[in-house]
Amino acid sequence: METPLRSEQGSAGIMFNLTEHPQSIRAQAKKLLHEAVAAAAGPDLAPCAANCAPVHGPAVVFRVAPMAYLPLPQQSPLCTQLATTTGARPLTYPAHEFSTVDELDAWIMQFSQGQGTDGKLLYQQCGGNCDPSYTFVIDTGSRGYAINTEVYCGFARDRKNNLYSMTTALRAACAVPLR
Repeated sequence: METPLRSEQGSAGIMFNLTEHPQSIRAQAKKLLHEAVAAAAGPDLAPCAANCAPVHGPAVVFRVAPMAYLPLPQQSPLCTQLATTTGARPLTYPAHEFSTVDELDAWIMQFSQGQGTDGKLLYQQCGGNCDPSYTFVIDTGSRGYAINTEVYCGFARDRKNNLYSMTTALRAACAVPLR
């Protein structure tokens, strides 16, 4: 079960992000991640079903996606094919661990910009002008925070609209009782 926390929009505009403008995707993502991690450490807002008990605190689910896409007739065959394929089976990347939320945020930014080993692989797997949508699941790890990443590589976004939707939620970590 997931309990929604917050939704925001952020601009992917280059100047907005270089200056970390409050409306940039970079600034909004950092704020949302810090708030969500703090909420996950607080009282459990992600309840388990009546017959289950929490194993540990909830995980943070952070989703990022473009807000506007090109019309379907303008989509390339590659993007249409990738949308179908990754819609059924998202791209996944190895789990990573970080000591701080700022380190976690920095990795997300690098990854989503095609930097680092995973980011370069993402850009190879989600090529052309197809645009990824991300689901990051952040849980406790041995170093502090563990992140698992799924990517839907889909349709090309409308480049006239630089806005991305960002949402956070808490996902309950529940044990299923033995019968």
